[in-house]
Amino acid sequence: MSNSNHPRRPAPNDVEIKTGFGEHIKTRKVTVEEGDAHPWDSTTKHKTVGTDHHRVDGLMKASGRAKYAYDVNFPGMLQGMILRSPIPRGKLTGLELDGARAMPGVAAVIPLKDLGNRVRFVGDEVAAVAAPTLDMCRDAIEKIRATFDEEAHTVDFMLAEEGPMVDEAGDLILPWDEHEKIDEALTGAAHQHSGTYRTEVQTHSSLETHGAVAKWTGADLELWCSTQATFGVRGELTRAMRAAGIECDSVTIHAEYVGGGFGSKFTSGAEGRAVALLAKEAGVPVKLMLDRYEEHTCTGNRPASLMQIRAGIDQDGLITTWDWRSFGGVGHNGRGGRVSFPSHYLTRTGEVEGRGRRRSRARQRTAHEDVATDTDPARPMRAPGHPQGFFGAELFLDELASAAGMDPLEFRAKNDTQLIRQKQYTAGAERFGWTKARNPAPGTPMAGDDPRYLRGAGMASARWGGLGSHGRGSGHGILCRVHSSGDVEIRSGAQDIGSGMKTVMAILTAEELGISSDHVKATMGHTTDPSGPASGGSTTTPSLAPAVRNAALMARLELLELVAEKLGVPADKVEFVDGTFVAGDTRLQWVDACKIIGPNPIEVRGRRFPNYRDGEPFERGVCGVQFAEVVVDSWTGLVEVKRMLAIQDCGLVIAKKTAESQVIGAMIQGIGYALHEQRIMDPQSGRMLNGDFLRYKVPGPRDMPEMECVMWSVANGHSNTGAAGLGEAPSVAAPAAVANAVYNAIGAPVRHLPIMPDKVLTALEQRKGD
Repeated sequence: MSNSNHPRRPAPNDVEIKTGFGEHIKTRKVTVEEGDAHPWDSTTKHKTVGTDHHRVDGLMKASGRAKYAYDVNFPGMLQGMILRSPIPRGKLTGLELDGARAMPGVAAVIPLKDLGNRVRFVGDEVAAVAAPTLDMCRDAIEKIRATFDEEAHTVDFMLAEEGPMVDEAGDLILPWDEHEKIDEALTGAAHQHSGTYRTEVQTHSSLETHGAVAKWTGADLELWCSTQATFGVRGELTRAMRAAGIECDSVTIHAEYVGGGFGSKFTSGAEGRAVALLAKEAGVPVKLMLDRYEEHTCTGNRPASLMQIRAGIDQDGLITTWDWRSFGGVGHNGRGGRVSFPSHYLTRTGEVEGRGRRRSRARQRTAHEDVATDTDPARPMRAPGHPQGFFGAELFLDELASAAGMDPLEFRAKNDTQLIRQKQYTAGAERFGWTKARNPAPGTPMAGDDPRYLRGAGMASARWGGLGSHGRGSGHGILCRVHSSGDVEIRSGAQDIGSGMKTVMAILTAEELGISSDHVKATMGHTTDPSGPASGGSTTTPSLAPAVRNAALMARLELLELVAEKLGVPADKVEFVDGTFVAGDTRLQWVDACKIIGPNPIEVRGRRFPNYRDGEPFERGVCGVQFAEVVVDSWTGLVEVKRMLAIQDCGLVIAKKTAESQVIGAMIQGIGYALHEQRIMDPQSGRMLNGDFLRYKVPGPRDMPEMECVMWSVANGHSNTGAAGLGEAPSVAAPAAVANAVYNAIGAPVRHLPIMPDKVLTALEQRKGD
């Protein structure tokens, strides 16, 4: 067990650790700051870490006892609702609120825009009301008289004046600017290819909508909020209340349970500001949770994109030239649409097994432009910009490999020298049965299949950063409280948005203390506890995991002091091995040792030290590959994903079951993005036409393929745990893998997501005509 190797006191300064995975191990010397835990590395043997541990809050959620913002109620609490703009663009010219204020039971009516303010999209907030019931709120909203000076609008970036223009085939109509080196490399390439790729807007579709319950006690504000940034929202609302001239001594955020957050819940939004103002005016608690239409139309999205690529390869199949330009179809704020492509195929550095050391780089040019529309703005969504760009680039690479007569997996392995992914390509291909799954004659039935159905397989790569941060000021912290019963509390003011961070905290604490995780209660989501990061950029686990270990270590050392005092021996004569304190012939199990504590528990605050500054970690990010097999109905154009496989690393795998759940969830979202999800806007009214789960299609039970996830543990050697981020990376590869499988099945690329039946049938017809 790992903690038997720990010293009795905080780690020494210079420590030699083994980093890497499998046979690929490197020795690195790091400086560990005084007070931090001794780093785990590839030689550490764990007892609890890396096991198939159940979610510590799973029973609470499954039984309905978990309390989300929606479930919070107070005596006398009112409901809140927002009046939203019916026009997509213009100015607010009149706002009469007295009719709503005169309605029976209405306790608060507030403006959210001043006269003359811009109206930016259908759904833009104008005013808000609070009343005892939602029906009374609706009646009050009807009494508000708002007038607007409407202007011409555009809700489709492809139709915007400055938007990209495409021909009937969907290819961008825009000549490439001359570039001597790029043009020269393309001319000299053994094979070259070009293509235009497009994606549509995807909404976040969190099951718990945005919103909060607000309660004032004097000048102190409390919010029970659905958020993925407790401390960010606290700061935002503090500033907003003061800007509104409202005395606000403190803001406390509660978000112990959050029903999903994929990037749209970093901000309190108009709804958070509105509910706080309504509660202040009404003098009683107010709940304001958005309905499903508001959730689809007013809380941000993954923006649309258009990408054009041209590239060339040499006789050996190595990419020599890469020319890329892209457009982001964003909302009224005009930003947030930049896309990312897999540049790891373009830089060949480092050693590749059996090929020696290579250092070369393809000639590259990239350009991007965001195009604003009169819709709600883009917000971050799980791996912002990557699913769009990787879809376009990975499908393009499959087409380029086909033009060169190469297997697409072999083509990637030639151009990607990243060691971890190299091994993942090989392991994934073997486990998935790549050679057997591939359609050898795309566009025709495989041997033994019904001629109506076309089967194929595809794959794609993934990458992300995310080694965590120690935070600003005093840094991220963790509170550890040890009771005389032997039970342990581990607390963070950051949030668990459903990814399983509380389970990670419980496992790490149990590992460090040598006890069962059943004795550990992990609590998150209250800003009265130590600070932590927002849940974004795959930073929560790598930022907090080292602080959890540090807190548990500090608590254990304090208990060791009490044991030594009780036994009448020096502290350095007491050992701690596998959850037992040992002093000579005396052995005290954890529970027995805790009885010494007495009525006042041990309480310590652990901290997150900066990542080690000595040299490089084994890998600065995480790697992954995904494989997909599909069956396409050539009569109807329907695509069914039959099975998917993901090989993914995230540094040290702490909670294996929840890590696999993260990856499988990303694959499901990827299927939705690849095949189903699309915001449909009415160009005349500017309204979203499918803002509900009846018309906005997300994957359901019948869309679920067989899914397998294989987690790889890599000792990165950057912190005392070596944990890296996981939230983003697996969502990058899934849509591309599905699109490439469709290409292999039907023999023609569908370059526009989502891959709807009409696009498949069109591609099949075009292939017949070629």
